[in-house]
Amino acid sequence: FSRVIEGRPAEPAQVLELYDFEGCPYCRKVREVLTELDLDYRAHPVAHGSPRREELVRLGGKMQAPYLVDKNTNTRLYESDDIIAYLNERYGGARRAGWWLPVPSLLDNVNSGIASAIRLGRGSRCRTRSPRDGLKPLTLYNMEGSPFCRKVRETLSELDVQHLVRNVPKGSPKRAELEKRGGKVQVPYLVDPNTGREMYESDDIVAYLEAEYGARSQGGRRHAAQ
Repeated sequence: FSRVIEGRPAEPAQVLELYDFEGCPYCRKVREVLTELDLDYRAHPVAHGSPRREELVRLGGKMQAPYLVDKNTNTRLYESDDIIAYLNERYGGARRAGWWLPVPSLLDNVNSGIASAIRLGRGSRCRTRSPRDGLKPLTLYNMEGSPFCRKVRETLSELDVQHLVRNVPKGSPKRAELEKRGGKVQVPYLVDPNTGREMYESDDIVAYLEAEYGARSQGGRRHAAQ
């Protein structure tokens, strides 16, 4: 799922919000469709141990991911299949995102589960209990199918850092924006408004996130205290 579909409606006025965590295969299904539809979203990580899980229970009534919030239509949804159906109906335009051929939901779940299992649970458990209330959301230029982007998303999930995901699949007009900003079309690309740092290269981004927001970092303690 690395190419934007043709003929979809314009970007929604208010960015979509997704409560998810990287190691969840059902969340992965939704993120794949968001990428193919070229939709941005604000990611609220809710990995095991995240303090944000209480927020999700208050919003939706239970702890379950993924959970989509679309303020444009006052829509809130659990269940990956329901979310995907909604996204296709509302933002899919002339073509349906996802599998080109009809695929049973169970088979889709198994396929996504295998993809998540390969990473041995990375992105499934929060490694910090520090609140992140004072942080401005980071921005990640992303493509769901990229293994390099996945490494960064795993770290963001484990460190419980909220972020805006700017999807840039092949054919996305946002690729020109990325090239203008960073000098080339390459993902992942991270923008941190809290420090003014911007960078390519997944290993460099992961090292930066650990140093700035990791549980043992001075940056992480400073940001948690804001």
